[in-house]
Amino acid sequence: MVVSGLTIGLLTNKYRINMNGNENIGLALIDAPNASSEDLLVDKVFTFLAPNDIQQFDDLYLYEELNYYVLIEIVTPHNCEINVTVVDPDSDIYEIFKTEINISQGDQWFEVPFGTAISGNYTFLISVIAELNLNLYFKIFFDREDKCLYDIMSPEYIAKLKLYQVNKFYDGTEVEHSIMLKTDVSYKFHIGRVSAIGGEPISREVEVYYYLTDPDDIEFTIYANQTMKSVGEVLHFNFGTAIGGVYTVKIKIYCKVDVVNVAYAIAEDYSISTGINGTEPDPEPTNGTIQGYFYIPIEWTLGFVLSAGLVVGALVVMGSVRKKKSSVSLRN
Repeated sequence: MVVSGLTIGLLTNKYRINMNGNENIGLALIDAPNASSEDLLVDKVFTFLAPNDIQQFDDLYLYEELNYYVLIEIVTPHNCEINVTVVDPDSDIYEIFKTEINISQGDQWFEVPFGTAISGNYTFLISVIAELNLNLYFKIFFDREDKCLYDIMSPEYIAKLKLYQVNKFYDGTEVEHSIMLKTDVSYKFHIGRVSAIGGEPISREVEVYYYLTDPDDIEFTIYANQTMKSVGEVLHFNFGTAIGGVYTVKIKIYCKVDVVNVAYAIAEDYSISTGINGTEPDPEPTNGTIQGYFYIPIEWTLGFVLSAGLVVGALVVMGSVRKKKSSVSLRN
């Protein structure tokens, strides 16, 4: 599995922290984003007044199935609590970030991922609770080539996709898809959460149930109450088919938040066998006439010819003798 979450690294004499919720999974040196490859929606330093303040960004148009990133940096030496909320075009609310910041511990820079399921105008709200006034740098950016889940899948799978979807899931939501699959072929399945969840670890728990039903109505359970953790920690498996036809894919999600975005894909991987239905091909039809074939060894054939020749020769000799005897008796 690919693990993502909180990465802490040195960046121009500052700590930059990649956040997915509040999970801290390790240290790594990372580079600052390349602004030339980004589309910027917001890029500004804002002042937040104590004891609490909020900035709201309305009518930000987001495209479906893309990864967006919210970057937050405290640029004054102050501690605070930060909350980031996203409201999508359907008025569904995503609490993507919530944590307390302690500058003395190096908490300064955060990057929060948000993958979209639908296109439209979104609202971003950032609220701060603090004892003192502070300044905070806020940035929202995306790359038009950065599709959800594509950074996990290799190009060969992307080129052979049978199904690709990013859906919104409420607690208990179930989706169903029908796809045509070949026989004796292995398919690669991916599924992962693409929207961050803020708050306590218990609130970030997302469970998935995943079932496949083949054309003979045989059901295969892949996941039952399987935990989906951080954005980027994608579940994946291979499934080899025994028959070809229309398969049914059922996915059910349970979560402790209002809504979560989940991406999933199915791609053809490789051919397992070259047999036809697991047996040799049927013989060609004979139009109802049964034909028999006999095979005689060449030695038997030569012996038969020689024997027949000897018999014929003996008969010829005997006939000649009889003729000679008859001739003599006539002369007497």
